[in-house]
Amino acid sequence: MNMSGEPSALSRKVLIVEDHPIVSDSLFRLINETFDDTICIHAATGAKGLSYLNGNRFDIVLLDINLPDMTGIEFASQARSRFPGIRILVVTSMAQRHIIELAVKAGVMGFVLKTSDVKDITEGIRQVAEGNSYFGQGVKELMTGHSVSGTSEPLITRRESEILKLISEGHTNQEIAEKLFISSSTVDSHRKNLLIKFNAKNTAALIKTAISRGII
Repeated sequence: MNMSGEPSALSRKVLIVEDHPIVSDSLFRLINETFDDTICIHAATGAKGLSYLNGNRFDIVLLDINLPDMTGIEFASQARSRFPGIRILVVTSMAQRHIIELAVKAGVMGFVLKTSDVKDITEGIRQVAEGNSYFGQGVKELMTGHSVSGTSEPLITRRESEILKLISEGHTNQEIAEKLFISSSTVDSHRKNLLIKFNAKNTAALIKTAISRGII
């Protein structure tokens, strides 16, 4: 049943690729409360999401950019290469223009921010599931060069800042993992996310850009 109290005509099989349980649970509830006869499957990693796509038909994939084992950009690129007809809607908190551009280049059909209201997210799901493109609240402004946050600088977390500094000092993923008491795979995931956020092709370019901007 949708937000107006009337049943939705949309009936779909949805794959949610999102590693944060609270977010995935919220999307699951939102979909089931809004659309009738919709089946939701959840994957906490990109690899798991890709494995679900093998032999299964999903009408839409809801995809986060920040995944533990690969970036959402990598997932979208692989998914579109292996399953050309797959429809992907990015649902993320990473509000940066170059990330949107990379996502579109990788083949996603829509992009909404987690900070959007319920109506915006459900409309994005509906439009992309029906084969249309959709860019939600704030996204169009980003695509025209205006930042929602009012700054063009990449938004990085405290943990990402710590890892960026250690990378600049020449530490390996394993050394960083030991210093921060996290896994090497987690460090690698943060490194990949930093490359996306700084639009850098490799670690050397990442460090050069961060230094030039006074971030490290």
